[in-house]
Amino acid sequence: MNTKTIVTTGITLQFCGLLVLMQACSTSTDNGPDCRFNEDWLNGRCSVDLSLPAQPSGIWNGTDSEGRDVLLLVSVGGTFQYVDAAGNQGWGFFPAGSRIMNSFELVSPLGQSFADGTTRADCSFTGSLVEHETIDLTQECTTSLGLRFSETLAFDFNALYDRGSSLDAISGTYQMASGSVLSIAAEGEVFMQDAVTDCVTNGRIIIMVSRSNLYRVTLQHDSCTGPEAILNGANFSGFALLDDTGTTDVLVVATIGDAAGTAVSLLQQGARL
Repeated sequence: MNTKTIVTTGITLQFCGLLVLMQACSTSTDNGPDCRFNEDWLNGRCSVDLSLPAQPSGIWNGTDSEGRDVLLLVSVGGTFQYVDAAGNQGWGFFPAGSRIMNSFELVSPLGQSFADGTTRADCSFTGSLVEHETIDLTQECTTSLGLRFSETLAFDFNALYDRGSSLDAISGTYQMASGSVLSIAAEGEVFMQDAVTDCVTNGRIIIMVSRSNLYRVTLQHDSCTGPEAILNGANFSGFALLDDTGTTDVLVVATIGDAAGTAVSLLQQGARL
């Protein structure tokens, strides 16, 4: 298995509350009073900004400071999964807005480690977002033994995200990079057995939002032998995506799980058979 403000009073509160439900309530853009729903509003003398905050959801392909490929997957709800060039993965949450500042944990694949031999680092992202266009981030990390490292990351939005998702589209069999064959049934059940390690993987892929090409995936590993026996009983979760833009469909599955008390990154990729 490769692991490779709203300020309102009186009756206007009712109207504004309705707009909040529509995610489109805001204050005057001219630094004046909030004059909505009065005579100035009706006569066009009050300007307001009804725009929504920038949304980070998407499939984002990018490069790090050394030009190596990195991947960022962000759901409609803001949950993200980050994969660096070494296969390390981090997960967390991006709130809506053009400025990004959050903390997350970065973990290494099974059998790999950071430069000081550790497998976990506390990290942070700071940067900016242009919705459906670019994300620019500074990543700063400190391992559990105190080693510090940083990266500058530049991401571009991948229109693959807007191709939508369905179980009909993703179901089938895939030849994974490890040599194993992964099967996705019509209802989303996942099965794979590794011929080398004997690991049996069962799980499920579900649709989160049909208009986006990100799937939620959960996996459990059993019957593993050798170094991967530590995965027995381990549950992994994360995202999957389907690249159906080429001559052969490609499945990418990025998950993180707990193996005997240690968080582990598991990145898998395969081509449709």
